[in-house]
Amino acid sequence: MISINKINKFDLIVIGGGSGGVRAARIAALHGAKVALCEKDRMGGTCVIRGCIPKKLLFYSSQFNDFINISDAYGWNIKNTKYHLNKMIKNKNNELKRLEGIYEKNAIKAGVKIFKGFANFIDKNIVQINNKKIFGKKIIIAVGGIPQKLNIEGSNYAKDSNSIMQLKRLPKKMVIIGAGYIAIEFAFIFANLGVKIHLIVRKNILRGFDNDLVNQVKKNLENKNVNIYLNEEVKQIKKIKKKFIVQFKNSPRKILSDEVLIAIGRKPNIKKLGLDNIKLKYDKNDAIIVDKNLTTNIKNIYAIGDVTNRINLTPVAIAEGNALSDKIFSKIEKKIDLTNIGTAVFSSPPICSVGLTETEAINKIGAIDIYESEFNSLKYSIVKKKVSTYIKLLVNKKNDYILGAHMCGEDAPEIIQMIGVLINAKAKITNFINTMAIHPTVAEEFVTFKKPTRSYK
Repeated sequence: MISINKINKFDLIVIGGGSGGVRAARIAALHGAKVALCEKDRMGGTCVIRGCIPKKLLFYSSQFNDFINISDAYGWNIKNTKYHLNKMIKNKNNELKRLEGIYEKNAIKAGVKIFKGFANFIDKNIVQINNKKIFGKKIIIAVGGIPQKLNIEGSNYAKDSNSIMQLKRLPKKMVIIGAGYIAIEFAFIFANLGVKIHLIVRKNILRGFDNDLVNQVKKNLENKNVNIYLNEEVKQIKKIKKKFIVQFKNSPRKILSDEVLIAIGRKPNIKKLGLDNIKLKYDKNDAIIVDKNLTTNIKNIYAIGDVTNRINLTPVAIAEGNALSDKIFSKIEKKIDLTNIGTAVFSSPPICSVGLTETEAINKIGAIDIYESEFNSLKYSIVKKKVSTYIKLLVNKKNDYILGAHMCGEDAPEIIQMIGVLINAKAKITNFINTMAIHPTVAEEFVTFKKPTRSYK
C-alpha cells in the first residue's frame, strides 16, 4: 500500500508534452490548478518534432525545384543549382529545437511542473515517472501515436515517418510502402527532389478522400514519374551491401532500392503506460476508448488527441485539451464540434477538403448539385509544363446549403480553411455567387459559377 502523504500531489497530471497535452496543462494551470506534465522525449510531440511541422518544411524545400524549372518563362536565368539535404535537415532541426523551447517555456511560465521520463500508472491516481511517484486528482493521457510497423521479414531495414526526416543524403531510388497522406506526401517531397519513387499500395490511395481529388493526386504522381503499384503488398525486404531488394507478395516482381520507407499510418502510443494495471479500456487498435466528454472508463482519467478513438488531427487535440481543462477547472464549458473539419494533404500541388465527399453527400442527402471547375491558373499561362487546379462545391438541392468543398491546387489549404468557416456559418451557394470576385486569383473560381456542372436527384 502506497502512502499518498509521502507523494507529491497535483490537481492534474498530463502524460504527454505534445500540442494537446501542453495546451491542457497550460489552461489548467492558468485556472489555478497545480499541474504536472510528464514527457518522455521532446516537448512539442508528434506535430512539432516529427510530424506536421518538419514535414511541411521539407515540403517547402521540395517546391523550389519546380519554381526554378519554370523561372525561365518569367525571365530568370538560373544555372548550376545544387540541393544540399544536410543543410536543409540542419535548418529544420534548428527550427524544431526553437519550437521545443517555446513549448517548454510557455508551460513553465503558466506554472506547470515538467517531469522528463517515461510515465506509467501504479493506480488510478498515482503515476510513476523514473523513480518518482506523483499523485493526481485528475489525469489526462495525451501521448499521441507512433509509426505503425509492417510485420514482414526485413522491415527493420526500412525507415519510418520519424527517421526518414533525418536522412543524411538523397537516395537515387526509394520504395515507399503505404497509401495514406504520410506516404503520399513523402512520395511528392522526394520525387520533387529528384528521387525515383516506387509507391506500393495495398488497395487504393487516400481512402476517405473525395474520388475526384484522389484522381487528381494519381495524375500528379504520374506527372512526377512516380511508379504506383495498386493492389500490391510487400513480402520481404532484403539488404545487399548498401542497397535493399523489395519483394512483392503476389507477384515475382522485385525492386532494387537505395532506401525503403514504411508509411502505413500511426497507432496510439500506449505500450509502456501500464494501462492494464488499472484496467483502463482500449480497443483492438490500441486507441483509448473515451466518451463524448473525453472520459475513459475510469472517471478521473481522460484521454485526448491521437491516443483516442476520435479524429487524429493536431487542431482537434488542442481543442480537446483546452476544452477539457476549462471544464474541469473552471465554469467554462465548450462543446467540440467534430463535423466539417478540414483536412489537407501536402502533395504537389496540395489537396484539401472540408465537409462531405461527393459519395457521402449522395448517400446522406441524395439530391445534390455539384459545381466544379478544372483550369490552369494564370501562373502557368506562360509556362510550358502546366499544373492544373481543380475545385468542387457540393450543394444541397433542397436548401442551397454548402455540404462540402474540395480543391487540388497550390493554395488549396489556405482557401479551403476559409470555406470551412462559411460551411460552419451555414452559407448557401447564393452567398458564393453573389460575392464579388477578387481578380485575378485562383479563389475567384469559387464565386464565379454560373450553374451546376452535374446534379443528382
